[in-house]
Amino acid sequence: MTTRANRIERYYDTHDLEGAELTQSRIHVAVIEYLTLVLQWIFHAKDVGVTGGINFYLTENPLEPAKSPDIAVVDGLEVDPANLEETPSYYVGGDGPPPRVVFEISSKETWRQDLEEKPAKYAAMGVNEYFVYDPNSRSYWIRQWRDHNRLVGWRRNSNSGEYELVAKDETGRLWSEVLASWLVVEPEGLRLYTTDGQLRLTEAEALQREIEAERQVKLKLAQKLRELGYNPEELL
Repeated sequence: MTTRANRIERYYDTHDLEGAELTQSRIHVAVIEYLTLVLQWIFHAKDVGVTGGINFYLTENPLEPAKSPDIAVVDGLEVDPANLEETPSYYVGGDGPPPRVVFEISSKETWRQDLEEKPAKYAAMGVNEYFVYDPNSRSYWIRQWRDHNRLVGWRRNSNSGEYELVAKDETGRLWSEVLASWLVVEPEGLRLYTTDGQLRLTEAEALQREIEAERQVKLKLAQKLRELGYNPEELL
């Protein structure tokens, strides 16, 4: 089943939340774009939408503050690439299910909200997993948050509905059940890996890797033909 986010008349569709970040740094935007492409490729063969900039609502109250994560993964959501600049509204339960997982890329202006306010809001929305990543090598996080090394995650307890911190493994990785992936902070940024240690790719990266693999096969075949005394240019 495919659903579309709809434009509904809500106050916070046209007004900024108090304390919300008005601009995004280049690194902030780059991280969102990269992770979105990786997640889109993970779900490319499934009826799952990956997007940002959507205002999520839980009630019919026209003054309900919107929840608008940097990245949301939603079953059945149809994303229109031609209208990404338009911010639609999504009524959880009315338009479709809550997101499977959301990401917030924190900044100097938003990190406190991302870490201390939004977990309860996303848990109430029914989001299964919530991850926060700080792309700044010199993190703005302080106090207990500094110990998380710029990456922290919560998973919703199916019985209580409350969020529980996702424990990291001995190397500092976070496991996402929804994405079947390890989340790893690397010098290049936040990266996702499969259970067997393969880097999760974007569609363009996957295509490039496929092309390179085919090239290597042809090179090996050509070498084998030369060893047998044949001219590969005449045979391939």
